[in-house]
This record gives sequence, C-alpha cells and structure tokens, in this order.
Amino acid sequence: MRIPRFVKSAFTATVAAGGMMVFAATPAQASTNITVHVKQCPLDYCATAGYGWFNADPIGEVPGDALKACDLASDGYSIKAWLTNRDTGRVIRTASTAGHTANYCTPWQTGDLPEQTRVWLEVCKMSGTTKVACHYGSEGWA
Repeated sequence: MRIPRFVKSAFTATVAAGGMMVFAATPAQASTNITVHVKQCPLDYCATAGYGWFNADPIGEVPGDALKACDLASDGYSIKAWLTNRDTGRVIRTASTAGHTANYCTPWQTGDLPEQTRVWLEVCKMSGTTKVACHYGSEGWA
C-alpha cells in the first residue's frame, strides 16, 4: 500500500515538532501578585467591601510571600483571606480583619515560600465564622 505524500509530510512535521518539544527548556514561572476584591453586593456596579492581597516579591517596605486583608466597608462584616498551595490544597496562611472596624488592613502575614510555589487566593466577607460572600482569585506564583 502506497502512503500519499501529504500524509508523509504531516507525519514528518508531527515527529519534528514532537522532537523539538522534547529538547525545549521549560521557562521559569515569574512570581505573581494577586489581589482579590469582595463586593458589597453581587452586582457589578457595587463598591468593594474589602480585599485580600498576596505580594510575591519584596518591594521597599512590603515583604515578599506576604498576605494581608483589608476591610473597606462599615457594614458589620469582616474580611478574611486564605492563601492556599495550589498543588496540595493546603492553606499556607490566613489574614482576617475580625475584631476591627472598617478601613482597617491587617499587618502582613509572612513566611518564606519555595520559589515556583503555585498559590491561590480566596477572600470572603465574614459574619463571625460564616462566609457571607466570597470571591476566588486567580493563580499566582511565589
């Protein structure tokens, strides 16, 4: 059975591309900051009730691998942020504004993380220990 020329060309291109993939180096993932806002209501035009912020690398007075939560609304709720290891699902650290009045940001919660750690940030408006409204951020890297 004779193989058509276009099939041979497609096969050759596939093998060549696959070979290049084997020898290509994987680029290092750059550190990524994450900021996640929780709104005062579920509508797009609602103001921010607060936010969580993961800062990957030190910048001046701001430490690296650090998390903070900020409450911006005088609504009786607190803001809590969870930084989770994306690969293991383990919570790395939390920050909560519970017990403080609005317009309050927590101190930075810090601790060194291995480079290239994939992290995920969840931020919730809280009533005591109950999650009232949450927003899940995007993936970041330490």
